[in-house]
Amino acid sequence: MDDLYVECLVARRTNPAGILLRGITYGLTALFVLGGLFINTIFFFGAILGALAVYFVLPLLSVEYEYLYVSKTLTVDKIFSKEKRKNAAEYDLEKMEIFAEEGAYQLDDYKNLKVVSKDYSSGIPDRKRWVMIVRRDSDVERIILEPNEEMIAAFKNQFPGKTFSK
Repeated sequence: MDDLYVECLVARRTNPAGILLRGITYGLTALFVLGGLFINTIFFFGAILGALAVYFVLPLLSVEYEYLYVSKTLTVDKIFSKEKRKNAAEYDLEKMEIFAEEGAYQLDDYKNLKVVSKDYSSGIPDRKRWVMIVRRDSDVERIILEPNEEMIAAFKNQFPGKTFSK
């Protein structure tokens, strides 16, 4: 059971401010192009800046998280606009202290600890989220995830004394 492989993809909720920013960026870029064509060529500089923002900044607004569980290691990747991938974190689960559904009483022992919190969930309030507490060197990390049932079952099989449901 050491070569267990489970993959899970979670789409992050689109922020309303991101939608507004996307619309403003496209609108201003179009206005600068029209201004460069009909008013003055100086407007093309604004169009170039808008095009750069469309190419480099707007893809960062659409994020998905991919959880990959292989041989007691959990890797979290960020996927931007379904094109660009960036490794967000890698966790050695031998150092995991607990993996519990959010709201489980077993997490109460970790409420007063100074932790670094990382949220790799969709951000949708009605979804079932899980919390993983991992010690890294002298830091304690609180990782929020939305794993699928297959990944939860893999955690329960590999770490039965550390995995808790509500």
